[in-house]
Amino acid sequence: MTTRTAKSNTEEIAAIEELISDLDKRLRRLSSTAKNEAAGASGEVRDFVSDALAGIMERVRERALDMGESLSDQASRVGGDAVKKITDEVEHRPLMMLAVAAGVGFLFGLANRR
Repeated sequence: MTTRTAKSNTEEIAAIEELISDLDKRLRRLSSTAKNEAAGASGEVRDFVSDALAGIMERVRERALDMGESLSDQASRVGGDAVKKITDEVEHRPLMMLAVAAGVGFLFGLANRR
């Protein structure tokens, strides 16, 4: 269950990074297009557009990084909690946990046969 959550979080982070990369490319193209179209305009307008686009790109990167760190922290907490619960169960019920581990191993063995 924890592995699925961690995998899901990893997939979400990868998707966010891919979206950021795509947005970055699009904003660079837009900036280039805006510069080319504004070639006849004054330098101030060109600089304004460039600065605005750079600011937008920076904010998007910062927010995506914050989201990635948040997901990473959450995954670490969930993983730590799961390990703690398993450790507590092993300490309090060692024979029961041994039986569970044997059962899971048996099921994995059956699954790998097919």
